[in-house]
Amino acid sequence: MKPLDTNADPRVVGPFELLARLGAGGMGVAYLAREIPLDGLSDEMVAAYRLVEPDHDHGRGEAADPSRLVVVKMIQPNLLDQSQARERFAREIDAVRAVASDRVPALRAADPEAGEPWFAMDYIAGPSLQTMVTESGPLPVGPCAALGLALVDALAAIHGTRLLHRDLKPSNVVLGPDGPVVLDFGLAVVVERQSSQALTRTGDRLGTRPYMPVEQLRDSKHVGAPADVYAFGATLFFALTGRAPYPYMPLMVPPMWEGVDPAFLPLLGRVIVAEPLRRPDLAGLREGLSALLTDAGLTLEQAAAQLRERVAAVGLTPVLPPEALVGRADPVVRELAQKAVDEGEAPDAPWAEGDPGFYGIVTAEEIEWAGGWADSHSGHPLTLLDDGTAPTIPLPASEHRSNAGPAVGHPFLPSPTGKAPTAR
Repeated sequence: MKPLDTNADPRVVGPFELLARLGAGGMGVAYLAREIPLDGLSDEMVAAYRLVEPDHDHGRGEAADPSRLVVVKMIQPNLLDQSQARERFAREIDAVRAVASDRVPALRAADPEAGEPWFAMDYIAGPSLQTMVTESGPLPVGPCAALGLALVDALAAIHGTRLLHRDLKPSNVVLGPDGPVVLDFGLAVVVERQSSQALTRTGDRLGTRPYMPVEQLRDSKHVGAPADVYAFGATLFFALTGRAPYPYMPLMVPPMWEGVDPAFLPLLGRVIVAEPLRRPDLAGLREGLSALLTDAGLTLEQAAAQLRERVAAVGLTPVLPPEALVGRADPVVRELAQKAVDEGEAPDAPWAEGDPGFYGIVTAEEIEWAGGWADSHSGHPLTLLDDGTAPTIPLPASEHRSNAGPAVGHPFLPSPTGKAPTAR
């Protein structure tokens, strides 16, 4: 997790305030964000953002939580002019929306038709399986079996909507406070789209080679559920050993089983095989993992508790930036976003003179400039914090990018009484 780049990253996307940069891949950029509570959003904006209503929250029945953190994912700027990249990004949104499961983050909002497409989904606080095993070592039998059953639940929900994930791997599994969650539907595909509608062409090799089966290496378009089952087995293999079954790509011969706990050998020996039809289905995986727990004298609840304790003990959950700990949107950001809405604009409309920045959306540097303007023109003294100290005011952009880490924002800055400068 890194601070926003004040010269490049946006500060607001849709009705979300961006707080930190989580990472970037070949297709997307991901940010930690929080929803900005805004009044008077038009029906058109609500429809464009596809905001999830609390009463229709993927069937979870959760109440709205203004402090909830989300991940906002955007398409890479160099791909914005590629129609295929836009369509694949839109299908990723469709996939996240379609899957209702505690093992998959819930979609919170999206605008796939925007000039700069984006979507927001729940943020899961925890390390990836990749980080966990790399930093603290392989998992014991019980926690690994609990991990496996959680992944089976995730795949059952994904396959239940006639989707394939096609990129299950340790870095796409997050060990959250409520158990493992599967991320990244960038390569998900609807089963019946394996036709002329499919974006993947025959012979394409999409996925991560050490965790994909031979048939996916040969042709990503014509794979089925057994490909995800193989990736499941390869992911458990990593959890038990700290390495993939094969270092570079899948082979027709069995992997080196050194380091795999003997209790898992019968199950993984049937999963990590070249022939798709020899692999068990999800029901077979569930049965094998349940039997493994029984043999170990553990219930699923006990094994899941051991996994949670292991995650908590290693202390690898990413540290949130100070802005994320406040529990509410920055007042200056909210003020300017609300002003844009009141004027009939999108809340991420540019608010200051000059280059609107990356994606044509207001940047972090511009927000800091607006915050400094508000401080000097508000006519109000700064409100002291509970401990009697003054809140930190952001430094000029030329001063706050140092090795000291992210600049602390100004969460308690009073709203300006005058009218902020605008390009309109």
